[in-house]
Amino acid sequence: MMKKDFIKYKVKPDDSLNSIAFRMNMNKHDLKEFHNQNCGKMDKLWFESLRGVDFILIPIAYVSKEEYEDLLQKRLPSAQDLASLHADEYNITENIQQFNKNELTFNYKVNIEIDQKATQIIAKKRQKNFKKNNCTPDDKVSSLALACMETVSPIPFIISPDGKISSFANHKTLVQKFKDNQTAIRDFFTGAPSKAYIDLFYENISNEKYFLKKISSTLLNKVLFPDINWFSRKSSWVERFKIYPNSFPLKFDFNAEYFHENIEYVETVIKGIIAENCSLQELIKGSRFENEKQEDSINASIEIHYFTNKFTKQLAEASATICICHRNELFYKHYLNLKTQK
Repeated sequence: MMKKDFIKYKVKPDDSLNSIAFRMNMNKHDLKEFHNQNCGKMDKLWFESLRGVDFILIPIAYVSKEEYEDLLQKRLPSAQDLASLHADEYNITENIQQFNKNELTFNYKVNIEIDQKATQIIAKKRQKNFKKNNCTPDDKVSSLALACMETVSPIPFIISPDGKISSFANHKTLVQKFKDNQTAIRDFFTGAPSKAYIDLFYENISNEKYFLKKISSTLLNKVLFPDINWFSRKSSWVERFKIYPNSFPLKFDFNAEYFHENIEYVETVIKGIIAENCSLQELIKGSRFENEKQEDSINASIEIHYFTNKFTKQLAEASATICICHRNELFYKHYLNLKTQK
C-alpha cells in the first residue's frame, strides 16, 4: 500500500482480517501492515482475528506490491523507448588518473541524431569542441587524431534491440569518406610520423570488425548506448567490460538498484566487481600470460549512475567511474559524466 489516504472502518461481529481484505481485493498481510503503520494510538493488529478491535484503517486507493513495482518499472527505459532515449546533445567530461602519469581532463560535446527505420534504429554520433585540460589541443598528434576522426563523422551506428551498438550503418561509405578527404589532411600534416599515423588510421577503419570493437568498447559509448536490460534487472549478472585502453574485457559481477525519490528522474545505479583474476602486466599488455601469480591480481570496480526522465524516458545525465587498484594502491581511475545541453 503506497497511498496513506484511508477510511476508518467500523468492524462488524462477523468480520475477520481476511474477509475485509478479500472485499478490498487486498492481501490480508498488506492490510494489517497498512493499519499498523497508520493507526497511531489505536490498537495495532497482531492476529487475524479482530476480536476486541473496534476500527480498522483501510486504504482508499490500494495498490499491491506487485502493481506498484510494475508501475515503477514503467517509469524506466525499455526496448520500446530506444528511439527516444537520447537527447540531441550532451556535454561530456572525462577525467583520467593513472599512477606515475599526469592527470588528464577532457571536455567536449556529443551530438546524436536518431533515425528510426521500419526495422532498425540508426544513431549518428559526432564529437566536437574537444578540449584537453581546459585548452584546445594544439600539439600535432592530438590535432591530427581529431582531424582524422572528423573526416568520418558523424559515424552512423545500428542500435541493436537491446540498445547497444551492433554494427556500422554503412561501413563502406565511412571508409570512402576518409579516402575522399585524406588528401587535405596529408597536405596539412606533413612529415613521416604524420604519414604513418594517417596510413594506420586508414588501415584501422578499413578493418570493420576491429574498428567497431574499438569504438563500441570506449567508456563513453558503453555508457551512452547501454544494454537496455540494465534498467529492468532484478538479480545480479555476469558481464564482460573493458576497463583499460587497448586491453581486453574482463568478467564482472554486476547488480542494479533503482531510486524513484526524485519527482522528475529515476536514478539507476549499476555496480560491478571484477570476477576473474588478471595481473597488472596482463592488463597493460592486453594479453594473457601463462603461470601468472594469482596474488598479483588487480582489484577493479565499475559504478554507473543513470538519470532518466520518468515520463519521456530520455537520458538526462549519466556518470561512470572505473577504479583499478594494485597491491592496495590506486593504479587507474577513469571518470566520465555526460549531461544534456541546457
